[in-house]
This record gives sequence, structure tokens and C-alpha cells, in this order.
Amino acid sequence: MDIFCGCHQWQYSEKANNTQYDGPVTANALDLNGVQQAINTYLENGKYYLMDITQSMYNTTKNDGYILTLDAENTSTADLKYSQITSTNNSWTNKAAVSAHYNALHAYKYLKNTFNRNSINGGGGSIISFINVAEEDGASMENAFWNGKAAFYGNGGDYFKPLAGALDVSAHELGHGVIGNTANLEYEGQSGAINEAYADNFGSMAERKNWYIGEDVTKTTFIPTGRLRDMSDPHNGGSSLNDPGWQPKHMSEVYTGSSDNGGVHVNSGIVNYAYYLYATAVTREKAEKVFYRALTSYLNRFSQFIDLRQAIVQSATDLYGENSNEVTKANEAFDTVGIYKEEQTQPAESYPENPGQDYLLTYDVDPDNSNTLYRSSVLGTSFVALTTTLMKGKVSVTDEGNFAYFVSDNDRIKAVNLKTAAHEESEVSPDAMWDNVAISRDGKRLAAISTDIDTSIYVYDFEGQQWAQFYLYNPTTQENLKSGGVLFADAIEFDHTGEYIIFDSFNSFVSTTGDSINYWDIGLIHIWDSKADKFADGEIVKLYGSLPENVSIGNPVFSKNSPYIIAFDYWDEGTDEYDILGLNIENMTLNVIYENTTLGYPSFSKLDNKLAFNAYNMDDEQVVGVIGLGADKISASGEASILVDQAQWPVYYATGTRVLGFGPNANFTASYKSGKAPLSIQFSDLSENEPTAWQWTFPSGTPSSSTQQNPLVTYNTPGIYSVTLKVTNAYGNNSVTKTGYITVSNTTRVENIENKIMVYPNPVKDIR
Repeated sequence: MDIFCGCHQWQYSEKANNTQYDGPVTANALDLNGVQQAINTYLENGKYYLMDITQSMYNTTKNDGYILTLDAENTSTADLKYSQITSTNNSWTNKAAVSAHYNALHAYKYLKNTFNRNSINGGGGSIISFINVAEEDGASMENAFWNGKAAFYGNGGDYFKPLAGALDVSAHELGHGVIGNTANLEYEGQSGAINEAYADNFGSMAERKNWYIGEDVTKTTFIPTGRLRDMSDPHNGGSSLNDPGWQPKHMSEVYTGSSDNGGVHVNSGIVNYAYYLYATAVTREKAEKVFYRALTSYLNRFSQFIDLRQAIVQSATDLYGENSNEVTKANEAFDTVGIYKEEQTQPAESYPENPGQDYLLTYDVDPDNSNTLYRSSVLGTSFVALTTTLMKGKVSVTDEGNFAYFVSDNDRIKAVNLKTAAHEESEVSPDAMWDNVAISRDGKRLAAISTDIDTSIYVYDFEGQQWAQFYLYNPTTQENLKSGGVLFADAIEFDHTGEYIIFDSFNSFVSTTGDSINYWDIGLIHIWDSKADKFADGEIVKLYGSLPENVSIGNPVFSKNSPYIIAFDYWDEGTDEYDILGLNIENMTLNVIYENTTLGYPSFSKLDNKLAFNAYNMDDEQVVGVIGLGADKISASGEASILVDQAQWPVYYATGTRVLGFGPNANFTASYKSGKAPLSIQFSDLSENEPTAWQWTFPSGTPSSSTQQNPLVTYNTPGIYSVTLKVTNAYGNNSVTKTGYITVSNTTRVENIENKIMVYPNPVKDIR
């Protein structure tokens, strides 16, 4: 994949800046704010392009590591058609293009100079920006977003000026790419609010002139302050969520609804204010390094506010010492916003192993053998032929090992009985329209890909006897905005719960003037809501925020017992490199399991101590290989060997029955732990493993009990009180009592305390 048409690999030298030879040159041009900016461009065959290859990240061998600005030509990402932005004389009158191009360079330099980070992905990946992005109906887009591959800028309208005109907005969007390539914080609830706050952090620190976000593009007719957000005062001139631009600054104001992915753009204000307090106490230079270390070393996809506090305190300890002022001020900042230190619960790590006998299924590729699917021992012995039906891909097996589902060569979904001696074969769907299939581990739902390029995954619920069609998209960092580019999925597999499907998909963004952007990536889609017992909303998260140039990933599979462990194929079209990678999706630890010469289609063994995969032997014949796995399940142990000759598409399975679910672990926090009567406290559930019912007990509180997940309770009488929470789901229950958790004081006593703590609820004005 070569995004830049005609711009071939070129060795940079200083001489090029002063000649008309092909290569990098510089220009001066006005941006959207009327400021003259120095930008780097590229000359080829008498035409100049908005492409910068002069930074240290540029790789001449791979032609990667450039900064490129493109024109979306007023198309939306649902049907993106883009073109190069060019000039015949190196003069640039497109101010939006100049702003986007300059801002991308500034963001790159900020990351490089401050953290020694080599571009957005940390590996010298290119930085791509699109201007003139429109809504699907062609209207001007009043937004900017990151979709995992590039930053996209609309031209504004009633609420915003052209979005590319704000450096902090650009650094914010590109910051999402950094987040996606580090902790990869899930864009929902508290983890999503942390994600948004980090992006604001990058935006504010890259611009560095104030604590505002978007003040250069926000119209006062939309937000009276003219600021999209204010990190120094998240209320931003408002008094409630009904006021545009208002955010909470304390956990007593936290939003607990479902809109905005659980308030990711709302509750980020609490973290923003904590950062502001910390940075003004220890300097921006120290604060940004502490927060960056937390992002890259301690936070993970599911981190909550209490995890953030712990990560920041630990990072400050790492950098400045346990008893340092930097640690003290970190604790004070989080105390001030109501994010308190709590005992943390750990979710269950793994399911119990399947107690049944384990087997291996492989697909025979011997042209002289009419049998196709074989069952064997896990050692590759004692083969039993199961069918002669030709198949389009690997089989999918229920967790109990009863049936193997597949798509036949005539595009029909079929299943073979693995339990009976006759191995009866049945037709699940007579419609000749399918390309791939997967069965949930409990056998209740089936997912399929059609032969049409319809950008969909179809799911059938056997109990409700109903199909649902889920459309695929690239998620963005803006509410209700879904980016296109996805053409179709290929590999699909249910997670252990049956609520999510992991899939790979082919993406293509079409250029009107050159090569298109094409790549495969991996996503997770929510297809079933167990609490509501119905189809889910189809929300998608991508495994990685961005991928290097020419790199694709696909064929993902879950480990048999650990829901946070996956393996997948990696291939680099530029170098023809193939690898099988193992990933811990909780902490994003990645290892190479095997250096292959083809796509592996991996499969974990029953004990997760081996991985089988497609390979070629020394005679260039297809075989199934196997390699041992380490205790982490994502690294190799020992050397690979041939398991089955003349075969492909291995699938391990076992025939036992087990419970695939975890009981909940109770935990909670409160917006205040002390204060004067009457004291109103917002309690927040922090329980792990998805409880479905809550029973709170609040001695002397009003109410004294609650079944809400996040209740509001008022204490009218001074005293020291305990709080109990019992949580339940289909797999069990758990309770926790925090003794002496709430201290309610009389007015006189608390007034004395408030005289000592003046930064909340009314921050003193001389803090900078």
C-alpha cells in the first residue's frame, strides 16, 4: 500500500531545499488564523504536494513516516473520495490545508521533543490529515475526529469555525492515536472519559498558551465563553449539563447516564481539573511526564478513575521518589476532585479448563484424498475422516464440542456432528449466500459473513429464531459519528460470553488522484446484550488505534481459557513478512509467537499451552505446525514443529462441559468521604465482572438502602458510618462492607476543616 501517488523513495539532503530537484522543499503560507507558517512540502515532476518527509521518523526503505495532508473534497468518511493537495509554484492559498499540515508537524514535534515518542504509533508511523470532510448528506461537518488511521477536519458552520484552525484540536485528535497505541482506553464510561481527558491534555500541552480547548474555533453563539472546554474551570461559564460547554469538576457532579458513551466528553472534565490542579502545583513540564508515564506504563483498556489515580501516583513515585512533593500533590489533586484511593478488586483471570477429552480438527489439502475434514488426537495421530464436503474456511466448534460449523464450497452453512459415530452432516442454512460462519460457545447464536460486499456481520439467535444485521464501521472519537472505509469482514469468532464477536475487516479509502489507502485490521463488535436478553447495539472498538504503513492484521482467535488473550496474523506487504502474534488485550503486551511464511489462522489448545497454525514445510508443502506457549500465553516456548502434513485450518476443541461466566466482585467509591451535615454523596459502583443487581445499605442515610447502581444518599446526622454493597449476576454474588467509610461532622467542626482546604468547592483565584 503506497498512499502517495508517484512520490517514490528519496534520500533527503540539505541541498534539496535550495534547488528545483525533486524532493522536500519549504514554503511559507497563511493559516486559518492569518498567521504565516513555515511548512514542509514535496516537489515531484514539477508539482508540489503537502507532504513532509524531512522529520527523523521518515523511513526511506519503507517510504513511511511522512506527514501528509489530503483533501476529502467535501465527501464523508462513509464514502470518502480524497485527492492530493498540490501547487505548481509552492504557493498555498488553502488555509485549512496549511493549518492541518502545520498542526500535524507541531504535534509530532511535541511528542518527539517532550517524550521522545517517534510519531503517533511510537514506531515512526505516518501522520495523515483530511480537510474538507463533510456530513453524509453533503452538509458542512462541524466536527473533527480521529478514526484510527487519520485525523479528519470539517469546515464548521453555526457552532464552529473550520476545525483545522485550532492547534489544540489537532493535537487532541492526534493524541487519540497515541492513546490507541498505548493504553488503548475503551471509549466508554470512565475509561472513555480518561481517554478524552488525555486527548485534551495532549492538546493543551502541545499548544501551551492557556488551559482552554478549542477557543480558536468555538463560536460564542454556541458557547458564550468561546471555549469548547476549560481545564482550569470545567464548568466553563455554565451551571449544569444543560448549558453548552459545561462539564463536572468533582465526582459529586459525575454524569451516570448512557448518552455520549456513558459521558466520555462530560466526565473528562473531572480528570481535566485534576490535571490542571496537579500541573499548577508541580509545573506543566513535570505533570505531562507523569501523566504520559501512567499512560504508557500502567493504564490499560479498562482502567477506571481509581486506577488512574493509582497510576499517576505510581508514575510520580517512579520519576521523583515516594516521599516527593510530586507524589503529595498528585494525591491532593485527586482528593480535591473526589477521586479517592480505594482498595481495588481484580476480575477473574481465566475460566476453568474444559474437563473433557481434547481433539484437533484439520482440513486435508491432499488433492488425491476425497476426505476433507479430519479429527485426530492433539498429537496428530489416530485420524478419523468426518466429511468429504469441500469448505471455504476453517470450522467453528461449540465449547462442549458437539458440532463443527462451516461454509461449504457452494456457499451454504452446514454442521457436522462430532459426538456420534456416523458424524451426520446437516444443512443449517440452505441459502447459497455465505462466505464464513462462527458459532457461539454455548451454541445459542451463529454469526455469518455473506458473499456480498455488504459491510455487515449477520447474527442468528436460535432461541428467538431471528436474524440481525450489524453494519461495520470505523469508530471515531465523536458521539454518533461513525467513519466509513470498511468494505467487508472475513474471520469471525465469538468471545467466551457470546456477547461480542472479534473480527477482521478490509478497509479502503478511495483516492481520486492516486493510490487508495487499503488495509486489514481487527475489531470487536457488541452483538448481544445478556442483561436485556436481546441483540445489542453493534458498537465497535478497534484493537489498535492505527497501524504502520503497509501493515495489516487479521484472523484473530481467543485463547480457550483467558478472555483477555488473543492470537492473530500480522503481515507486512512491503517486506512480505508474516508473523503470528500474541496479545494481552488488558495491558496491550504484544509478542511474536512464530515467524511464518504465510497466514497462520492460529488456534489455541485446550490448556492454552500450545498454538497450532498453517505453515509450509521445507518442500513448500502446506502443513499444520504447532509451537508451545509460555505461561503468559502470548510468547513461544521451544521450537515449532510439524503436527499434520498436507493440512490447513487447525482447530483445537474439547468435549467437556464448563461454566463460562464469572461471579461479580463488589467495590465502590463515593464523591465525598467527609463533610458537614446535611451531606449528599454520590456513590459509584466499581464492581467487576458485570453485576446485574445491586443492594446497598446506608445506616443513618437517606435512603437507608437502594437497588440503584449509583445511588445518591444524604446524611443529616453527624457520625461515622459504614456502607455495604452486595452485587449479583447469573454466576454468583459478592458483598463488601467499608467500615467507618463516611464521616459526617457538625457545622463548626467542618468549617474549621474548610478553612484549611480552600481549593474546593470554590478554588482560590491565585492558583496558576
